[in-house]
Order: sequence, then structure tokens, then C-alpha cells
Amino acid sequence: MIKINLLGAPRATKVKKASQAQTQLMLGGVILLISLGVTFYGWHWLDSKITEKKDEKSRKEKELAQLKEKVKEVESLESIKRELEEKVKIIDTLKRNQSGPVHLLDELSKNLPERVWLISLSEQNGQVDLDGKAMSNAELVSFYLNLTHTPLFSNVQLIESRSAMESNTEVFSFKMKFQFKPAV
Repeated sequence: MIKINLLGAPRATKVKKASQAQTQLMLGGVILLISLGVTFYGWHWLDSKITEKKDEKSRKEKELAQLKEKVKEVESLESIKRELEEKVKIIDTLKRNQSGPVHLLDELSKNLPERVWLISLSEQNGQVDLDGKAMSNAELVSFYLNLTHTPLFSNVQLIESRSAMESNTEVFSFKMKFQFKPAV
């Protein structure tokens, strides 16, 4: 008779089950280690990004501070430039206004007859008031006509003319008004 041992098979199944549990446990450990590694790497990567962004922020703040200083310097230079431009405009205006009286007096002296002289002269905004004396009425008329033909003078008006005796000589006192347009 042959004897068959049927008990051996169940033992092999237990060994298989134990090795399967061990494999699963090892697989779980490996997965846990990988998860911890990925988590640590992710945390380290995020930490380095945060540090990098903080460094970039501090660089940008320094750059911003430098730019603010430059902006203040530019604003200061612009205000100085504006002041200088205003001064140049004032100087140009003064030069133009300075040449006006010179032209006025030059034209008057060119047109003044020999025996006519001026007592007072005032000019304001182009309006000229003139007081003078002449030795004769003809010389006064000559002076008036000379002024009317001068291109720098317009609206020449003889306001008053009076004859008076001064030192036993007849003298004509006069007042005139006219507009002066200086050449630009």
C-alpha cells in the first residue's frame, strides 16, 4: 500500500502567504520611503524657491531705493532747468525792452530839427508823451511831419502848442503823443 501525505500542501500555502505579506510590507515601506523622499524634496524645493524670492525681493527693494534717489535727482535737475529757462526768458525780455528805448531815442534824435529841443519824454506800453520847445512854428511843424513819416511811430498827435516869451524871444511850447512800435 501506498501512503500519501496530504498534509504537506497546506504548509506550503502558509509559507506563500507569509512571503506575500512580507512582500506587501516591503512594498508599503518602499512606497512610504518614496513618499517621504518626494515630500522632503518638494519641501526643500519650495524652501529654496521662497529663499530665492526673498533674495529677489531684497534686490528689487535696493534697486527701487536707488531709482527713487535718481528720480529725486532728476526732479531737482528739472526744477533747476525750469528756473534757468525762466531766467533766460527774463533776460531775453529785458534785452528786447532795453533795445526799445534806444530805438526810440535814436529815431527822435534823427527827426529832431536843429532849433527844437525836448523837455520831457515818457513811454509806457508803447505810448509816448513828449513835451518840448521850438524856436518857430515852422520848426515845430517840421518835427511833427518828420515823426508822422517815421515807420516806428504811429498815431502822432500834437496835443498842445503855445507861444510864450522867454528872455525876449518867442518860444513855442508843445505837447505830443504817439505810439511807438519797436522793431523786433
